[in-house]
Amino acid sequence: MINILLIGLGYHSRRIYYPILLELQAKNKIDKISIVDLEKERCTIKSYLKEKEAKNYKLFLLKEPENEKLSSKTFKILEDASINVSGVIISTEPLAHIVYAKWALKKQLHILMDKPVSTHKGISTDTKKGKQLIADFDSLKRLYLKQKKIKKDLIFAIMAQRRFHKVFMKVRELIGEMHKETNCPVTSIQAYHGDGQWRFPTEIIEQNYHPYNQGYGKCSHSGYHFFDMVAWLMRAGEGKGKVPDNFDVFTSCARPPDFVHQFNFDDYRKNFKDFDDVNKYTEKQFINKTKDFGEIDAYNQFSFKKGNKVQTLASINLSHNGFAQRGWCSTLGRDLYKGNGRVRHEQYHISQGPFQAIVFNSYQSKEVNPKIEKNIYKVGGEYHLDVYCFRNTSFNPKWKCVEKYSVKDLITRKMEDKSRGHQEDARRSLVISFINHCDSDKNGIELSDLLDYERSVKMMSGAYQSIASKSLINIKL
Repeated sequence: MINILLIGLGYHSRRIYYPILLELQAKNKIDKISIVDLEKERCTIKSYLKEKEAKNYKLFLLKEPENEKLSSKTFKILEDASINVSGVIISTEPLAHIVYAKWALKKQLHILMDKPVSTHKGISTDTKKGKQLIADFDSLKRLYLKQKKIKKDLIFAIMAQRRFHKVFMKVRELIGEMHKETNCPVTSIQAYHGDGQWRFPTEIIEQNYHPYNQGYGKCSHSGYHFFDMVAWLMRAGEGKGKVPDNFDVFTSCARPPDFVHQFNFDDYRKNFKDFDDVNKYTEKQFINKTKDFGEIDAYNQFSFKKGNKVQTLASINLSHNGFAQRGWCSTLGRDLYKGNGRVRHEQYHISQGPFQAIVFNSYQSKEVNPKIEKNIYKVGGEYHLDVYCFRNTSFNPKWKCVEKYSVKDLITRKMEDKSRGHQEDARRSLVISFINHCDSDKNGIELSDLLDYERSVKMMSGAYQSIASKSLINIKL
């Protein structure tokens, strides 16, 4: 059995990581779980661990979050927490990812880290901080390669679970098949993701979970997944002479002041009688306080090129302010991760010239409810996900004109209760394979490596540089 260090036991970690670690502990795969979090979260964490009947764990608490450089006190706590540990899961706010990752690499610990690789305060309004994402990645890359020379099986994996989701894997397989037969790359790809998270004005100013008040927003939250998916899917259709070496990006975004123009304070008061009971600010105060806050929605247009020749056009449209199921003012006692009316809409349209089109649709209509089993695979259901593949049968009569692939045919459900969902099943596969790797057990899926994420980091960097400068940005690959 091995020991694991979990840095961060917030909403996401309590919903995904810890239940899986407990499952593996019960199967004698893991011995002790060390947990690092903030002192201010003591009561919440203790209550959660008691509810889970957690055993053989040790809790280490920090007074303040670490974003830039480890203090001597934090360093000592981490050193104590990591005694006899084989691997570390980093599940903090992304501002702290780099500092913990560098510490873990120097310790030669296997790493599984949440996305994105990094972000920075004020990145949405400062082009230098957008550029810093690439510098962050390069510094981790150098340290990781240095440590791998000493510990050859060292792994640094990113929790980009869509890469390990069987439906996305099928889509990538279809792209690869068509490229092999025709040598045609992905010529266009459209991606859309709606988080279904309706934040009220006071929450936008004060909420520190997936915040806007640190000067970053949707692109640093769930948005990174879609930069990564577009990069990962494109590569399945790239071959000799058809690998892009640069891209242009232009991003338009809506910030909190735009948000309260779309639905203003008078609109809130008209529709919510108790709005003023929870609202702390006037509309003027709100606009003044949030003018440099992070992006709520971001629509990104990419042109991937070989030299000056366009190979792939991509649009990645990211929305926090989309269809939701919230109809109340107060968030008191609600789960801010997958609760509070959050629902997900996700779609892709992928073209390979005149040969193939792949359409991916996943639409939820209600919050996760583990008591509901009826129609969960249909449109609006919790597990809805259908893919249609269209092929040019006049060009090749052996192909099928259209084929449908459904999530229920490709995924075996494992996660339960509030943790269930096809994305969560993919996360589970990744966590289990990571734990296996820490135990020198090669069973499970092959883990992707930090080095595989360079293009998606550069895409996120380019998007932020464009947001901050309000101009077209060119990035070398």
